[in-house]
Amino acid sequence: MGTIPEAPVALKPGDQKKEKTTKRAGGRRPRQSATEQLRYFVGKPCHNKEQPKLEREVPSEAEGLVAAFKSDGSLFVLSEYSVTQKIDGGRVTLEKERAAPAGPRVSIVNAS
Repeated sequence: MGTIPEAPVALKPGDQKKEKTTKRAGGRRPRQSATEQLRYFVGKPCHNKEQPKLEREVPSEAEGLVAAFKSDGSLFVLSEYSVTQKIDGGRVTLEKERAAPAGPRVSIVNAS
């Protein structure tokens, strides 16, 4: 008598060898850290390496995007740091520290 060929067995997802993944638990993290205070400004677009012209501050990136779109301007994102010196063994280095938040900001964008 002949032999009966075995039917292929499908592996369950738990049985498969787990591959290393680069995904972080909980999805993507925002680029800024929790302690970093970014400030958003709407202003005139910069051309040919000229100095930015900030016209008004807005409380959030979303409101800044809307305001920049409505005024045909640009959105500028600013991080503020204070600079301190550190002396270690006769060697002086400069270090940046995040500035403390100035206080609550209110929206000045028209809700229309």
